Amino acid sequence: MTDGIESLLPPAVAIILALITRRVLVPLSIGILVGAATLASQESSGPLSVLTGTASRFIQTIDQSVRDWDHLHVLAFTLLLGAMVGVLESSGSMARMISGWTRRVSTRRGGQSLIGFTGLLIFFDDYANTLLVGGTMRTTADRYGISRAKLAYLVDSTAAPVAGLTLVSTWVATELSYLQEGLADAGIEATNMTFSVFLQSLPYRFYPLLALWFVFVIATSGRDFGPMWAEENAAAQKPRSHHKQSPAGSWADIFAAVMPVGICLIVISGVLVTTGLQEPAESEMSRWQYFGHVIGSGNSYLALVAGGGAGLIAAGTLAIALSGVSWELVIMGSAKGMLQMLPAMAVLWLAWALSSLTGEDQLNTGGYLASILNERLPVEWLPTCVFLLAAFIAFATGTSWGTMAILTPLAVALSINLQQSLLASETLLAASDMGLSGGSPSGTAASLAMSPICLATFSSVLAGAIFGDHCSPLSDTTVLSSRACDCNHVLHVRTQMPYALVVGVTCILFGTLPASWGVSPWISLLISAAVLWVIVRMLGKHPQSAST
Repeated sequence: MTDGIESLLPPAVAIILALITRRVLVPLSIGILVGAATLASQESSGPLSVLTGTASRFIQTIDQSVRDWDHLHVLAFTLLLGAMVGVLESSGSMARMISGWTRRVSTRRGGQSLIGFTGLLIFFDDYANTLLVGGTMRTTADRYGISRAKLAYLVDSTAAPVAGLTLVSTWVATELSYLQEGLADAGIEATNMTFSVFLQSLPYRFYPLLALWFVFVIATSGRDFGPMWAEENAAAQKPRSHHKQSPAGSWADIFAAVMPVGICLIVISGVLVTTGLQEPAESEMSRWQYFGHVIGSGNSYLALVAGGGAGLIAAGTLAIALSGVSWELVIMGSAKGMLQMLPAMAVLWLAWALSSLTGEDQLNTGGYLASILNERLPVEWLPTCVFLLAAFIAFATGTSWGTMAILTPLAVALSINLQQSLLASETLLAASDMGLSGGSPSGTAASLAMSPICLATFSSVLAGAIFGDHCSPLSDTTVLSSRACDCNHVLHVRTQMPYALVVGVTCILFGTLPASWGVSPWISLLISAAVLWVIVRMLGKHPQSAST
């Protein structure tokens, strides 16, 4: 194990190359190679032995990262959920259900609210959300004088945030995996803690939560500001187009679209509870504490795989029975959905390998960072710094997944190590003042993992990544939103960025910073929500000559 400045090389190389190339796979691979070379140079002498040691460790690290049983569960769930999404798209039941909802809307505000609400319902995948909502709501936008720029904003600003917040999505297994890697890097091997930390971190995800809130403040108020107001004003003054209304989705369509997701949720919950009940609990627990213990102790990876499999079977069966889809189309849809997940799985694989090299038992990057930042960076500033760094990387590379892959394990381990160093210093200082020889710090790694600092830091990676994505013209979801909504891509970025910046700055000032100093995240969310409402009331204007 090394514990010097060379431990920073692998993640630093990966981040710098990702910023330069705007890609993720090659930078991660080179970062792993640098880590393998660093370790080999410490274990061997002579150029040839270092070269062979580097090659051997590189191959071994890549191989071991995919042999881990939990990692295989994550890959399986990712494939299964991707296949389920592919079946739902190919059967057309989800699209017909969404199209039918537009018949119930009669105003511009109602149209915007419907678009935002539909984005919340398609919570299981950001790509599916973008393509389904954007593709089916174009006629609704035209009918009620909603600009394509506003449509793209409503679609883009609900897709990733809702997928990053829900317990059943193509994001959750990835987040859990990166979180577990970070906890392991900090010396916490208990995998049953991962889901508990994940659940506790949800209210600290200020940007995605407030981005969703801001969507509905904008939609229900009918107000806009900045470049978006100009686009809405122009759209409101154009003659309304009257497309032929889509037929209302039948009950069979609704059932075929909703039931697979519902079954997936039910099976995941059932397996979590069943496996969690097998773990002994402390005798003195409230009902809520016991419920949290059961869910947190459950086998989340097994639950995700079981739920994904059940959802896929239900989607295929209902598509054939209710939507009249052939077996061939179901198989083609599931295969297409799986293929769409392969790039994300490749990123996962390499991120696991890089994380294992920077872990406590090898390069110990988190421990070294904690040691040099202990006196230079107040621990309360860590979540905000991580948020800004994640936003910068996501903005420059255009990938929130790549940002999470690079930063999450490192940030989680750093937050725990930094707090441990601080506690150790305080314990030593107190012992010195009392004339004692010192003692052990009062906080264990497991308890520090549930601290506001760690929860806010973990959440800040995802929040910052989504924020950077919303501002980046390189983001895949931003490009997809423009394409699905038939909106000029540069126009979409130019009109969405001011809204994203307002939410991002509000998150830092009234969310991340106060929460780091111990303010309840719920209080921070309420204050931030009120601030955003006031901003819209003060800066926003109604489009001229528009029927709201």
